Formats: sequence, structure tokens, C-alpha cells
Amino acid sequence: MTTIQMIITGFITLIALVAGAFGVGHSKGKAKAEQAADERETKTAIESQQAATKRQNEASKGAADVQENVSRMPGSAVDDELRSDWLNKS
Repeated sequence: MTTIQMIITGFITLIALVAGAFGVGHSKGKAKAEQAADERETKTAIESQQAATKRQNEASKGAADVQENVSRMPGSAVDDELRSDWLNKS
């Protein structure tokens, strides 16, 4: 093997090593980025589920309060309340 062939072989080997290191680093970086994105998505999903649960609880409490108010009112008071709130006021 001549000196030029050895230099060319060494240069090609060096380029292959650099490309391999770049590929390994890129792969690890991509895996970390995907993991971080998954964590953000999971956190967002949990927060939105908690907000939906909170809204549902508030709506249920509001409905229970209205039901309790209506059940304590005499029948004519319920009719009067509905008439005053729900009739067209034109």
C-alpha cells in the first residue's frame, strides 16, 4: 500500500467516524426531544382533563343549587318566577 492510499484511507475513515458520531448524536437528541414533547403533551392533557372536571363539578353544583331552590319554593312561586324570566318581553 502506498503512502497516498494510506492517507486517503485514513481520511475516509476519519470522515466515516465523524459521520457516525453525528448520526449517534442526532439520534440521541431526537429521542430526548420526542420524550420532552410527549411529557408536554401528557401534562397538557392532564391539565385540560382537570379543567373539564372542575367545570363539570361547578355545573353540577349549580344545577343542584337550582334544584334545591325550586324544591323549597311553593308551586305558585315557581310559576311566577318562570313567567317573569322566560316570557318574551316585547
